[in-house]
Amino acid sequence: MLFVIFSCFLWTLISANDLTPIVSISSGPVQGKFVDFNGIKVAHFLGVPYAKPPIKSLRFQSPEKVDPWTEVKSVTNYGASCPQRSEHIKPEETNEDCLFLNVYVTESTFNSSATRKRPVLFWIHGGALTMGSGNEFYPGLPMVPFEDVILVTHNYRLNAFGFMYFGAGEPRIPSNIGLRDQLMAMQWVRENIAKFGGDPNQVTIFGESAGSMSVSAHILSPLTKGLFKRAILESGTIYNPVDDPSFFIGNAWSVLNRTSCASSHDILTCLQGLSVPEIIDNQSDGLLRFRWVYGDDFLPFTVNEAFDQDLYDDSVDLLVGTEKNEFSIFMAKLDAKLFNPVDPSPTDYQTALGYLALTFKQESLDYFRELYFGPPTSDSAFLRSQLEKAYSDTALLCPTYMFGLKFAKDGQQSGKVFGYYRTQKAKSTMFPPCDASSWMGTCHAGEIPFVFGFPFLDPNATQSERDLSSQVMKFGLILLNSVNLQCWWTEWKTLNSDDQR
Repeated sequence: MLFVIFSCFLWTLISANDLTPIVSISSGPVQGKFVDFNGIKVAHFLGVPYAKPPIKSLRFQSPEKVDPWTEVKSVTNYGASCPQRSEHIKPEETNEDCLFLNVYVTESTFNSSATRKRPVLFWIHGGALTMGSGNEFYPGLPMVPFEDVILVTHNYRLNAFGFMYFGAGEPRIPSNIGLRDQLMAMQWVRENIAKFGGDPNQVTIFGESAGSMSVSAHILSPLTKGLFKRAILESGTIYNPVDDPSFFIGNAWSVLNRTSCASSHDILTCLQGLSVPEIIDNQSDGLLRFRWVYGDDFLPFTVNEAFDQDLYDDSVDLLVGTEKNEFSIFMAKLDAKLFNPVDPSPTDYQTALGYLALTFKQESLDYFRELYFGPPTSDSAFLRSQLEKAYSDTALLCPTYMFGLKFAKDGQQSGKVFGYYRTQKAKSTMFPPCDASSWMGTCHAGEIPFVFGFPFLDPNATQSERDLSSQVMKFGLILLNSVNLQCWWTEWKTLNSDDQR
């Protein structure tokens, strides 16, 4: 066997039948590993640092480019997840030094000519901006060999570490730090992905839930313009009714006041010296306690200002969509008995109306009562179902589709806009309570197993689940390669303000 060195790739001989991929990226050479999938070798580059460790004086600061290295760095294991409080990620699996990304690419992509660069999928994980990871939860198999694409996943700072904001006063902490981490990872892709065989001009960013909200923020940010060509939003956007920064500033001060730094003369330096548990344990529970803010260089305009004044890049192709029963998995937080996944207790009209009043303002309550409930009824299953629908519409369905409609500008945008709505309940989802429930329906994040091809890894998956996953991945392949979707889907007229369906 020959030892071959190319301008972008290096291969080292391990044995007669085993080559280890080594790629020279902008910061230095990295060595991954091959994983076999149905006879196809897929290179895994795991735990590649894309920014300096955000520790000590870099805590609560915008990310900085990673320092270069000269020796070959082994990247065969996932890096640490970012600090969080999570049922699925143990504290010992987290570390502030967490700004890593993962690249999955087939062996054939390495061997292809320089003119056959592959499309790139850049995934942003969900988790309410407070938890989650881009690691083993979103593997490149079987998606990468099926679609013949390159998949990049990454970690970004979460909760207070990534989104704590005190406003214009002291302590001066940059806003939208977690989004800036994502931006730096995208810039890394732009700079390096060609060395893996990827096309930097054919990047699709996609995400689910808080990841989808992040995608929508990048669509509106002037700092990310030109870093991606297409975007897929799965269940969430920043088109959100909670835009008052005082709420999030209040959450930041709530954390600070529970620490020893509240009376410090140099609050920022004090916060940078706290232990990770001192920050994590002093955060309040709840969804989106920390999130994006407007008015900085990353998001200079609110979503309405950006759309109303055409202050966004409308040249990207956009796909938006949701699950039918987005909020069902969160309903138990309102009432654990009434919304028990397996054995829900009965309810009555007045109780259900009380829960509806938690979502809608008093002056509009009569309208929404008629819209969702109609005349008084004792049908407990109907009331439960309609409550779930009201919460799903408000929290995720309406913001997601409204973002797509606003982006489309009555069909005057440069890029194409598509939508989907998934109703097929899967046997196995991301949330076991949903799997066991007869009423929760097509739950939040239920599309993820199909997007990543998980039914093909599950020997107990049904044929219909594998068929749906195959169709979803085929759709991604068609979208990535700019094929006319009308040849695959039923013909559908271009949407305008008089013909919204």
